[in-house]
Amino acid sequence: MRVPQELVHLIVDNLHDDIPSLKSCSLTARAFVFLAQKCLFNKVEILPPKSRDDQDSPCRKFHKLLTSSPHIASLVDELEIVLVGSETSFAYDEDVVYPGDPHVPWVMSGRTLPLVLSLLDLKRISLVKNSPSEWNNVGEFSMSWNRLGRSLKAALTAVFSSPKLESVRLRGIVVESPAQLLSLFSEATSLKEMSIARVRFTQRWNSLTPWPDSQPWHPQLQSLLVSEVDSDDLCPYILHPRINLTHIRSLTIATDLKERREEMTRAAVSGATQHLAIYRPHCTVKSIFISNLRSLRLFSTDLLGLIPATFEACAEDYSRLENLVFEGSTTSFSSQIRSESISIDTTIESAMIHLSALKSVEIKACVWVDDNLPFRKWADSVRAALPSLVERSLLILTETQSPWGLL
Repeated sequence: MRVPQELVHLIVDNLHDDIPSLKSCSLTARAFVFLAQKCLFNKVEILPPKSRDDQDSPCRKFHKLLTSSPHIASLVDELEIVLVGSETSFAYDEDVVYPGDPHVPWVMSGRTLPLVLSLLDLKRISLVKNSPSEWNNVGEFSMSWNRLGRSLKAALTAVFSSPKLESVRLRGIVVESPAQLLSLFSEATSLKEMSIARVRFTQRWNSLTPWPDSQPWHPQLQSLLVSEVDSDDLCPYILHPRINLTHIRSLTIATDLKERREEMTRAAVSGATQHLAIYRPHCTVKSIFISNLRSLRLFSTDLLGLIPATFEACAEDYSRLENLVFEGSTTSFSSQIRSESISIDTTIESAMIHLSALKSVEIKACVWVDDNLPFRKWADSVRAALPSLVERSLLILTETQSPWGLL
């Protein structure tokens, strides 16, 4: 009996993130094949090979699939290339010495990736290293742009400058200068989303080449993440007259320098900005509030001070704000929570009149290895300290593996 195509669409659409079920659907009947494959291959992740001599690496497997089934290439909109992942151990031995050999990302010597890129017409691309941030002091485990093979550099340049490219994410790259980094995307006229973290420049810090004043930079960004955590300075070079930030709807700024953070926020936040994320803001957060904000995410090592300061900043009508997210560790909101709970909750209660659209207040916290307070007990103490949020069913408490994720 034929299944109506509308029903097939509904079934596959509801399974869009269930990979095993989508694979089963693609083998069920001809009516399911194209829709299931479209979901399966819309985003493809290429992991590093398990070893340097791996003859059956994920990249080679994907290339074989694209050459044997050419129609798959047209289904791939997004490609994530993991430069360094779980195949590398970052553990020290008993003598506190790193036992591994100096590691170079597999793309630096691989020959198959340029062939894969030449077969795709991507809308979104990511090149990320998933190593701990402390291993990025001088760009270890990063992709060095000027040392890439000629074919791979040409293939990536074609993707980065494509008029179809809408989103790019880089985490872990070594380039000569800010001008070289920005030049990679200067012709991407459709580029709307950019995320840049863990960047190192080979030029001396006091002679870095900025983007030329006379040269246009064509992207009109709507989403921007800039991280200077375990990275060289980026913000001063993004704040350039040729780089249009007036359309930014979603902005994430991560830097340890207070002045840099405030300068970047003031320059990039406009009437279009609806989603804002700030790394380690100063407790006086009123300057980053604007009336159009719908979501605000803040990371701090002092959540005990940041949370009441944030609600205190809501002295005006922020009726559009729907989601507040605070991120840190359990230790940053535990030691004095009992003694401060009454004043914190009073501050929150008085601010609620200005937050009519607020749907959730989420506190994301990681538990340090040497912390004797389990997350469950910490969560109980937080709920007891914030009855105003609990009674309104607004409070969400989430345990994370590391604060602020992988910057």
